[in-house]
Amino acid sequence: MTYQRDENEPAKRFRPGFWIGWILAIGFGCVAAGLAHHAAWLQRQLNLAQGNAAQIQMKLDHATEVADVLTSPQARHVVLTEERGPAKPSGQANWLASEGALVFVASGLKPLPAGKTYELWMEPAQGKAPLPAGMFAPNPDGSAAVVLPPLPAHTQASRFLVTVEPAGGSVTPSLPMVMEGEQTIAGSR
Repeated sequence: MTYQRDENEPAKRFRPGFWIGWILAIGFGCVAAGLAHHAAWLQRQLNLAQGNAAQIQMKLDHATEVADVLTSPQARHVVLTEERGPAKPSGQANWLASEGALVFVASGLKPLPAGKTYELWMEPAQGKAPLPAGMFAPNPDGSAAVVLPPLPAHTQASRFLVTVEPAGGSVTPSLPMVMEGEQTIAGSR
């Protein structure tokens, strides 16, 4: 049997409601894509903010550690002075043995020739060999600092020394010493 179209029957057309569904689907798809893009942008902003917060926290932790070395009642404060010469450089070492934390500041240092550096040494108690505690060069005004060099905790220091060494530093202090200072009596500053 074949189907014949009745001439009185109107031709089938797409109904108007057919296109509304597709238009709504495309519209919702665009909105969803826009929201996904915005969510990704917000996630990048959050990651950036978390990274910045982590850097600020690291700086705060470092500053807190420096402040602890400078203000702890257990820290030993040692003033270093030049042994010889007309100029009078001076330095102060703040040593917190329980933390292995040292902050050294100096002033009045002479400029050094090329290929030379100042080196700070910590001489442990009980006659052990001096430990290198950091190399430094003075600023144009003669000031310098060594802040929190890697030193072993719980080491009792008998004195601190400053020497002039080759640019890469030395394994043992060279003579003559530029400055030295012995630890003050416990509880005194």
